[in-house]
Amino acid sequence: MCFKEEKPVEKIKKRKKTIIIVTLILIIAVALAITALSAGGKRARLSAAAVKYTVLARTELVNSISVSGTVKSRNAENVYSTLTYPVEEIYVSVGDQVETGDILAKLDTASLELDIAQQRSALENSQKAALIDLQNKTLAYRNAKRLYENGLNSELNNAEANLKTAETDLQTKVKAYEDNKILFEAGYISEQELNQSKNNYMLAVTAHDKAESALEAAEIKVEQDIKTAEANLKSTEASYNNDSQLISLQKLEKNLADSLIKAPADGTVTAVYAVTGSPGSGLLFIIEDTENLIVTSYVKEYDAGQVHPGQKVIIRSDATGDAVLSGEVVKIAPTSTKNAAGATITSSTVDFETEIAVLDHNTGLKIGMNTRLNIILEKRTDVYAVPYDAVSVNDHGRSIVYVITEENGKYIIKEIVVETGMETDFYTEVSGEGLSDGVMVVNEAAELNPGDAVNIEREGSNGEAGPTARLSFLRAR
Repeated sequence: MCFKEEKPVEKIKKRKKTIIIVTLILIIAVALAITALSAGGKRARLSAAAVKYTVLARTELVNSISVSGTVKSRNAENVYSTLTYPVEEIYVSVGDQVETGDILAKLDTASLELDIAQQRSALENSQKAALIDLQNKTLAYRNAKRLYENGLNSELNNAEANLKTAETDLQTKVKAYEDNKILFEAGYISEQELNQSKNNYMLAVTAHDKAESALEAAEIKVEQDIKTAEANLKSTEASYNNDSQLISLQKLEKNLADSLIKAPADGTVTAVYAVTGSPGSGLLFIIEDTENLIVTSYVKEYDAGQVHPGQKVIIRSDATGDAVLSGEVVKIAPTSTKNAAGATITSSTVDFETEIAVLDHNTGLKIGMNTRLNIILEKRTDVYAVPYDAVSVNDHGRSIVYVITEENGKYIIKEIVVETGMETDFYTEVSGEGLSDGVMVVNEAAELNPGDAVNIEREGSNGEAGPTARLSFLRAR
């Protein structure tokens, strides 16, 4: 058998080819290893996370509405005058303390005083003349009535006398005529004499009728005179008692009294609009009680139904720094705010005016300051509270929280069934077995499962409900 000897060049080529293949295999293996390690590290990082928890401690839980408001005086008086006399003198300035009845200003009443003097003189003269007229009318009425009742009226008496005379004459003429008729029939007198007696009789009848009519007329006239005298008396009495001039004088005197502008209440002068020499009509002063303050606010439509008189209010202001002041709702408007015409304002945001009394004194608040208010709707003291998302519901429909417990040197997530109570925008009241001071409750229950082991990385906690720390955990697999 013979062997063919290989050439050196061909051996070198084969060796190089083998080295390249081995190198490629090694490179691929290293790459796969690096990728696997990288993926594993990424999975490890992905299984680690950071969450927050709350350390339980008894606290006060408050549900409130936050609004803003403006400080006002609870007792404010606008001092007006309707007089147009010029302002003569002003006695107060802004900031002065006044009491009820103090004189704030005086109007120039020189012309008014002259009008009063003239009116008083005219009234006195009118009353004197009216009194004399009344006395005369009274006397005339009484005299007319007295003469009539006592039969002393001359006109009536004359008429009665004339009637009596006429009656006597008629009787005489009647008898003479009757007698003459007998004598004529007997032939003792002539027909002419009979006719003459008849004419005398007829004249007597006429005279008697006139006398009767005259008496009736006299009686009517006397009665009418008495009625006229009585009517004149009543008219004069009405004129005498007419108060029109007196009322005019009283109005002028009232204007004189009102020319002294007085304080209607105790308080502080917070505005002076009166100007010396200018007409004294309109708003002249504002007096406010700077110690008895209120805050006027506006509550939105969706909160109005929860606000009632008597609810406590926390008041804060930039001007008073960190001071927390006490207040109380005293009134909430029954209707939403209205425009200048009195119509209810209709818009997408409806407000209800609310009045809050400031209960503290010497607060540092001043009228016109802006405030921040928390109207307390509900308050619970000495309770446990956790963030709203810390409460979840288990498969049995029970409310639960996740707490962090230490077991064998490890921190484990554990489920605790709780009863929920009052809720605010951020916190929920919880109670139940297993809850006590210092228990760590996970803020967001959805992030964990019971049995998860965690490593706490404390960042500081003051031990009160609400503060948080951070923790990292690895899912139990």
